[in-house]
Amino acid sequence: MLIPFDIWSPIFRAPFSGDVTQEITPRFLPPDIKGSPAIEEKVVREVASYGKQLGKVLEALQALAAATGTDLPEIDALVAEVETVKADAKEALRAEAKAALARLKAVDEDAWREVRGG
Repeated sequence: MLIPFDIWSPIFRAPFSGDVTQEITPRFLPPDIKGSPAIEEKVVREVASYGKQLGKVLEALQALAAATGTDLPEIDALVAEVETVKADAKEALRAEAKAALARLKAVDEDAWREVRGG
């Protein structure tokens, strides 16, 4: 005897109804990267992030442009935008820290004093 659920059971998988093992490895790079993903990941983890690498290239371009008297307005605009994002992120972090300190002071003033160093 078939019950209605039997029709759907081959395509419906309830939680934990199948293989529940899964490799959870943080990946910094997409799986379709050209070259060697292992080398790229090692560079990003141990040497410098893509942002740091790109920052060095942009600094070199700006220095070269200044030395040769060449205007690079798109590069200058890009650098300015990056600096704005960094400044905004720092300000947001400061605001979060101030809010966390205010919450700590309200709940545990002794711990607040300890964290403040006094």
